[in-house]
Amino acid sequence: MGKLIIIGGGIQGCTLAVHLLKTQKIKKKDLMIIDKNAKPLQNWTRCTETISMPYLRSPSVHHLDLNPFSLEKFLKREDYNKGHFYGYYDRPSLEMFNHHCQSLIDEVELMDCWQQSSVNGLERNKNHWVVRTDEGKSYKSEKIVLAIGLSEHPFWPEWAYEAKVKKASIHHVFQKDIPDFNKLDPAVTVVGGGITAAHLTLKLMTLFPGEVTMIYRKELQIHTFDSDPGWQGPMYMENFQKTKDYQSRRKMIFEARHKGSITKELYHRLRKAEKEGKIQLVKDEVTSFSVDTNTMHFQSGLTQNTGTIILATGFHSAPPGIDWLENTINQERLHCAECGYPIVSPATLEWGEELFVMGPLAELEIGPVARNIAGARRAVSRILQAI
Repeated sequence: MGKLIIIGGGIQGCTLAVHLLKTQKIKKKDLMIIDKNAKPLQNWTRCTETISMPYLRSPSVHHLDLNPFSLEKFLKREDYNKGHFYGYYDRPSLEMFNHHCQSLIDEVELMDCWQQSSVNGLERNKNHWVVRTDEGKSYKSEKIVLAIGLSEHPFWPEWAYEAKVKKASIHHVFQKDIPDFNKLDPAVTVVGGGITAAHLTLKLMTLFPGEVTMIYRKELQIHTFDSDPGWQGPMYMENFQKTKDYQSRRKMIFEARHKGSITKELYHRLRKAEKEGKIQLVKDEVTSFSVDTNTMHFQSGLTQNTGTIILATGFHSAPPGIDWLENTINQERLHCAECGYPIVSPATLEWGEELFVMGPLAELEIGPVARNIAGARRAVSRILQAI
């Protein structure tokens, strides 16, 4: 029996694993990471490469390593030029960030802890936990950390789901079987107004100049980060932590997130491309899609023909993993807020006995940044206190 199993090998789970191993809180032989992908950060790499994101939205001090300035040191050590940091906050290039991640994964030999499996059950048995998988295997551990992300649950609007059922050429940018973009049928329509939609539109523009349209429901929102920097420290978190009502916390999180926003440089790139006739930007809302005529219908009453639709509509708001966690919640009487998300120990993010959470599942305690790299680092600092 192992000492700790981390369920989820994305940014959250790998950040925790790197910190545990580098601080020697746990030995490699006592740690297991279970993830349905073949290697660490595979889903992250796939999604960011799909949209050809050149720079992260987060600053240079947000990464997987212990030392906040590790990425800056990495730039110098690996002889990257300063162009791999962008803007006032030194946002790292995706290339360098991924190289840095891989160097840490290799350094702590994380693949030795890796188990590729899909988890479908978790139960408490006396003094330990039992993790069950789709393959019929089970793994015992003293402690469990749920580091599950939302990437497995892309959101399909009702009209889009209906079109998918009718075999329309419609896809979600984060689905695993996204087709080769070079083989798409133009014209191509991107639905969404956030940073993913913007990156995707600009990428498709290089393949289909003049044949790409980006549809968004509200005016393009410009924000440097996906929430105000004040949420990184006590400025806003102090009041958040004083708020004991979880419905109020959920409202604060919802209002704090700049959902569907883009950075200033992306906004200017979109407008420049529109002015040059390479893309079309349309503020409207899709209400239906006629499969027979490949026609999109909008709330304004306008229509538009398209060959391919790609959704950049984010993810479902339901807690990740809730489908297989429901039995665990009932059997162990785990506390959840009205929104369905865990109510956990403020100090250690413990949900049940020796059961910890991070990422989206920890957001009622970590706050609006819980899902991103900053949230991972904040969660790790609390969980380490109990391990």
